[in-house]
Amino acid sequence: MPEDSEAKSMFKYRERILSGPVIRTTLWLAWPIIIANIVNISYNLVDTFWLGKLGKEALSAPTVSWPMISLLYSIGMGLSFAGVTLVSQYIGAGEKEYARKTAGYMIGFMLLLAVTISGIGYVLAPSILKAMQVPEEVLPLAVSYIRVIFTGIPIAFIGFAFISILNGIGDTRTPTIIGIISSLVNVVLDPIMIFGWFGLPPMGVIGAATATVLSRAVVSAIGIFLLIRGYMGLKIRFNDLFFELWWLRKVLKIGIPLAIQQSANSLGFVIMMSIVASMGTTVIATYGIGIRIIDIIQAFTWGLMRATSIMIGQTIGAENYSKAEEIVRKNMMLIFGVLVIGALMIFIFRRQLYAVFIDDPGVLAEGDRFLSIFVPSIPFFGLFFVAGAVARGSGHTVAYTIISIIRLWLLRIGLTIILAYFVGLGSIGVWIAMSISNIGAGIIATLWVMRGTWKQRVIEIPGKPRVQAGIGSK
Repeated sequence: MPEDSEAKSMFKYRERILSGPVIRTTLWLAWPIIIANIVNISYNLVDTFWLGKLGKEALSAPTVSWPMISLLYSIGMGLSFAGVTLVSQYIGAGEKEYARKTAGYMIGFMLLLAVTISGIGYVLAPSILKAMQVPEEVLPLAVSYIRVIFTGIPIAFIGFAFISILNGIGDTRTPTIIGIISSLVNVVLDPIMIFGWFGLPPMGVIGAATATVLSRAVVSAIGIFLLIRGYMGLKIRFNDLFFELWWLRKVLKIGIPLAIQQSANSLGFVIMMSIVASMGTTVIATYGIGIRIIDIIQAFTWGLMRATSIMIGQTIGAENYSKAEEIVRKNMMLIFGVLVIGALMIFIFRRQLYAVFIDDPGVLAEGDRFLSIFVPSIPFFGLFFVAGAVARGSGHTVAYTIISIIRLWLLRIGLTIILAYFVGLGSIGVWIAMSISNIGAGIIATLWVMRGTWKQRVIEIPGKPRVQAGIGSK
């Protein structure tokens, strides 16, 4: 390994990740990500709170716009995960220069992708929103909102790339600190720009969108500044932004399946929402509150998943496949055990959890049924997430994408239609399908992980032979 100061800085966390105790290292990496996920929820909550003061039309604009925004964001997020894979594997392999180049290539690639998506989204937004049958009184506000968000997509995507690069090195704290600063900026700017405080003109929904873009710009601006200055040894030069063809092929091979998975999820949840909406306001409210409860669980599991993917990436980069197996085995037990306890707590306090959000007797009763049926699937949801970490860390993403699509489109949406409509179970059919989809996906994902086909690194290092771990090797 190079011994210069830049290399020492870049490999600051490498030894701890490669050699440290698995559970302790996982939690050390995960807790900042968990905090960041919880903080990120504030973006939409703050917009919802302030726009609610302007009336239901203003409040509806972000709501109807978000499926389209989420669909296009998912492309950037899916491809940014490829950046985590490559950086972490190069760090694990001790390849400082390739890690640095990958960081620069990732910034350049994400910027080019973002400008393309931004232009397409800006032009097509009115037509797509009309096709979604957005009400006439909401449509102009929604178009204005979504066009501002699309204008800011290059800013958001650079932020995705920066966070991915630092995560690949093993730095999960810096992105969290910057994310908190960004969220605080959003909290401050939202009412100022929506209502026109301090002499500014009131901008309504455009103000909310502008505040979101400016707050995300904080992450990108700090990220670019740090990388230009050589933070953690990753000194990005202008020439580093022009990625090479071999690198692009690698990113697309890893990232496209993840982008498809993210996009399919976004579209699938839109369809689930439309099915739920057909069942009346009580079921809509029950589902909406249930999703918020699940989001809290997901903030935790997502943190463990990102931590696991970083550890898997670096150990596979170092071609230490026995350590990678140990990480997977112990983290599966960790997350399954923790979620068993969490599921029991949710089951015990299920009515109280719903009562925090609403006091409607019908929703409380339906929420009781929902959580009673859904809770057993929560630990399996965790297994599915760990499999996602293995896919992202190893760079072998196709199998996980297929499992994810099966989970949402076949087991959840397909079973929902059969049980709710053809069998006639109504909302209970929806809750059963949601539970079965998590249990089924968790089992299938675990079987894929145990098969071991992911135990081969995907990075290219010219002149060095690749060590391949056979299925089930130690």
